Amino acid sequence: MSVQRATVLVGIDGSPDSDRALGWAADEAARLGMSLRIVHVAETATLDVAGRGAGEVSEALAEAGDRILQDGRGLALHRRPGLAVETTLVHDRNVPAGLRRYAGEAAEVVIGHRGRGGFTGLLLGSTALRVAGRFPGPVVVVRGPVDGTADEVVVGLDLVEDPAPALDHAFAAAAAREARLRALHAWRPAPLAAEAGVDVRTTGDTRRSHLSTVLAPWRDRHPGVKVAEDVVIGHPVEALATASAHADLVVVGSRGRRFPLGSVGHGVIHYARRPVAVVRPYD
Repeated sequence: MSVQRATVLVGIDGSPDSDRALGWAADEAARLGMSLRIVHVAETATLDVAGRGAGEVSEALAEAGDRILQDGRGLALHRRPGLAVETTLVHDRNVPAGLRRYAGEAAEVVIGHRGRGGFTGLLLGSTALRVAGRFPGPVVVVRGPVDGTADEVVVGLDLVEDPAPALDHAFAAAAAREARLRALHAWRPAPLAAEAGVDVRTTGDTRRSHLSTVLAPWRDRHPGVKVAEDVVIGHPVEALATASAHADLVVVGSRGRRFPLGSVGHGVIHYARRPVAVVRPYD
């Protein structure tokens, strides 16, 4: 039996980056006709505070969490009046563990790229790294501006891994936005390929043909989505980060169970200029 997922889940901590993620999630829920669940995780690992009892600290964390949730609810409803919003305070050992409780019920999980307590110079927080690619379904790491007028969704494809999770999400996202979908495959010739007699142009043509074949079933299912096929020579992270500047969303797949977030996904969520969805199959 399939699970009906009609909620966008966003984790917040009251930081500016989390507020930006909340705004994006509210827009996404409204766009998809879904409800919004706002979750704040009070980390039980912080209960061991010298000089203060665990009960006292737990109560303080709960009070602070309630304030963060109420502020978040107000922000979401100010941005999207009439949106169905639910707030949830979770006590768990850390943020990823708390969010995981509800991730399987959500159509998407949304987080900011950095939260409270992180070093300002870091490009990506530890929570984003521990969540992206490790939860079932799409996890959106919100980076950059969320109020732009970009009319393109970019999906990165390596033509080796199963493309279905990423393409399912990318086509649905493009359709919901009435945006063009840009399917991007970046590749690099092997060192000394030319010296070995490899015809780079022919190899590129072969990859373009493969990309068209991969996309064909999704084109048939989504005839209203305009698709641009793009095969470039270069590093995939650099190509996707560059493409992100003109996109509303970048979509990449997850490597699987053993290696949930590959080097390309890791690099893209570090350097993309817009929100990135890392999509893992549902369990």
